[in-house]
Amino acid sequence: MKLNSIKKLSVVLCLAACPILYTSCNKMLDLKPKDQVDGEDIFQSLSTVNRAVLGVYASWVPEYTLRIGSVVADECAIGLKNAGVNGDAQHLYRWSFTSFDPEILNPWTNGYQVINQVNRILEGLPKVPANSADEAAEKLKLESELLAIRAYEHFELYRLYASSYKSDALAVPYVTNNDVDAKPSRPTAAEFFSKLELDLNAALENSNDDIDITRMNRIAMNALQARIALYTGNWNDAVKYADKVIAARPLATINEFADIWKDKNNAEVVFKLKRTNQSTIRPGDIWKNAALGIVYFAPSQQLLDSYDQDNDIRYDAYFDHDPSLEEEGQLPDVIAKYAGEEGAENRNDIKIFRTSEMYLIRAEAYANLGSEQLAADQLNALRASRIEDYEPVEFEGAADLKAAIMEERLKELPFEGHRFFDLKRWGKSVVRKTITGQDVLSPADLYYYIPIPQAEVLSNPNIRPNNSSW
Repeated sequence: MKLNSIKKLSVVLCLAACPILYTSCNKMLDLKPKDQVDGEDIFQSLSTVNRAVLGVYASWVPEYTLRIGSVVADECAIGLKNAGVNGDAQHLYRWSFTSFDPEILNPWTNGYQVINQVNRILEGLPKVPANSADEAAEKLKLESELLAIRAYEHFELYRLYASSYKSDALAVPYVTNNDVDAKPSRPTAAEFFSKLELDLNAALENSNDDIDITRMNRIAMNALQARIALYTGNWNDAVKYADKVIAARPLATINEFADIWKDKNNAEVVFKLKRTNQSTIRPGDIWKNAALGIVYFAPSQQLLDSYDQDNDIRYDAYFDHDPSLEEEGQLPDVIAKYAGEEGAENRNDIKIFRTSEMYLIRAEAYANLGSEQLAADQLNALRASRIEDYEPVEFEGAADLKAAIMEERLKELPFEGHRFFDLKRWGKSVVRKTITGQDVLSPADLYYYIPIPQAEVLSNPNIRPNNSSW
């Protein structure tokens, strides 16, 4: 398959997170770091295969999608000193990006790179010896993880690059083999999800309830199923799969919540990707250059104003106020969700799935099924775990309830890469309040849709761009 960003990708399977290297936009460098296993070597034992699977997790960079999902939306204000240092991300914020920009190419490249690694391991996995029942079970578990990762990565690419979220709209290629010379076309969303469902069902057959939240276990797969059902409008499935996750992972308490964002506990975390001081990409780097002290993006005032700042524990967990920044000509309110600790600034594990998202999915599903009281119960339960001395609220009809769900997703999930895609699936405009009025990006505007990277369009004549104007 000739996806431009993985063309000539070497057989090596990364065992540590590393930046994507290019000599140009058309060729990945075929370099082999010392800590990699390649060729047939990885299929000699389950131990080496497991190392290769860990390499897949290590090369997974959700920060790219997180950046687009937040910066294009209304969660952020651009830093007053963010000039020239962070140019490509500025293009995202100012709705002036192009299909040539690295910020547009990087998620595509990384997504299909991870998928390619998964496919290579799956292709060789049948050759791996399993000398006992325990080894045979471990082999099936690794296969299950890989299929789930492949499903997740394809869904992330769909969220980013689908022309819309309707069943007849163009999705992205669903790749299940290692034919680097193939030139696939874009399937419809219906065709895309039929393939994704096959992967997830196969993954679930041999999944388990492993408590390691850094691996794709059954509960993480259920969370992915719930999120997919939300995007496809399958409300009964959204409730069913969210139920499974909530039963297995309760919400964090008020006392536990703040420490989630300091990586001091894993309360309500369903699945996460580890970040260490050796990680070359850290989520906090999106918002602030810790070395230079430059704030790239601050929280928008409209986001800050949406909270009960005295009683909502999310406010102090997600934001900080630094008057010294204002003295330096910068915005004094900063995003603290990924601030990290001294000596490990900007470093936090990436929380891919949390239980609170499942409550919000269940609320939206119930609201769309006409079960308004059940939907209200989800919102009130979530708020009670986030707002001190919270009293349950009664909502005035379906419209009031759905508006509350939308606002609660903004308040619960900022900077986790959901906001822009939520607005897109709701068909809502991005509205940023300004001193003089507001800036609006509507579904009729060109920049409302993330383009297919131009490098891919040029290398594959079967790939149709989202808009011929790109």
